Amino acid sequence: MNSRRQFLQMIGGGAAGALAAATEAVSAEEQAHHFLGPFGLELYSLRHQITRGNADSVKAALVYGKKVGYTEIETELYGLTAKEFRLLLDEVGLRCTSMSASWDQYKNELGAVTRNAQALGATNVMNAWIPHKGPFTIEECLAAAKIYNQWGKQLHAEGIHFAHHTHGYEFRPYQGHPLFDTLVRETKPEYVDFEMDIFWVVDPGQSPVAYLKKYPNRWRMMHLKDMKKGPPTHNYTGGEPITWDVPLGTGRMNIPAILREAQRVGVKRYYVEDESDRARTQIVEDLHYLKTVRL
Repeated sequence: MNSRRQFLQMIGGGAAGALAAATEAVSAEEQAHHFLGPFGLELYSLRHQITRGNADSVKAALVYGKKVGYTEIETELYGLTAKEFRLLLDEVGLRCTSMSASWDQYKNELGAVTRNAQALGATNVMNAWIPHKGPFTIEECLAAAKIYNQWGKQLHAEGIHFAHHTHGYEFRPYQGHPLFDTLVRETKPEYVDFEMDIFWVVDPGQSPVAYLKKYPNRWRMMHLKDMKKGPPTHNYTGGEPITWDVPLGTGRMNIPAILREAQRVGVKRYYVEDESDRARTQIVEDLHYLKTVRL
C-alpha cells in the first residue's frame, strides 16, 4: 500500500512538475512576444508646457511623464543648471539616461557638456542636427564625421557614449548611396553611436528595419514615433508638418517589426517623441501601445 501511494505521489508530482514547466514555458513565450522597454520619454514632447529657465514648469512636465508611466527621459536642460535639473529628477523619481546638446555646445563647450551629463546621471549624449546650408553635402558629411570622432573619443574617456540622431537630411543620395552610409563608415564605432529616429528614417524613403540589419552594432538608442498614412516620401529636409506625428500603431509604420529587430540587434534605450500639438495625449496612447503590442 505504501509503495502504491508513493508511486501515485511520484506520478502526481511528475505531472505537477510538467504542468508547472509548461506554464513557465508559456509565460516565457508570452513575455518574449512583448516589448520589454525601457519605457523612455523624450521630454521635448512636452516642450509646450515648459518655460525655459522655469523650474516649476520643468518639474510639472517631469511629474506628468512619471504619472502616465514613463520610467526615464532624454532631455536638454531647458535653461536650468544640471544640478537644478538633477534635483528635480530625484524629487520626481525619474532617471535621465540621455542628454541632448547643440552642435555649438559640443564644439565650444565639450567639457561643460560632459560635466552636465555626469551631473544628470546620463551615460549617453546625442547631437540632433549637423549644421548645413541648403542640401546636405558630402563635404559637410565628411567634416561632421571627423569632428564626431574627436568628440566621441573625448566623451568616451569620461564614460559617456556619444550618438548622432538621424533627422532625414543625412539620407540624401550621393553617388548612388545615402550620405548616411558615409557618415557611418567614416565614424569610429568605438567612439560614435547612432540614435535612430524611425520617423526621420522613413521620411527620406528608407526602412528602419533594413538599417537596423545593415548596421546592427551601431544603433544604441531609438526615438519612437509613427507617421500618418500616405504615399512614400523622399524628403531630405528634416521637416514635416506636426500633424504627421500620430500615435504608435496608427500610422504607416510596422512598429512591431521595428521593435523586434531593434531588440534583436541590442538597442539599449527607447524614447517616445511626439512633435505634434496633441503630444500630451498621444504620449499616453504611445505608452499603452508599447506595453500591449505583441512582437
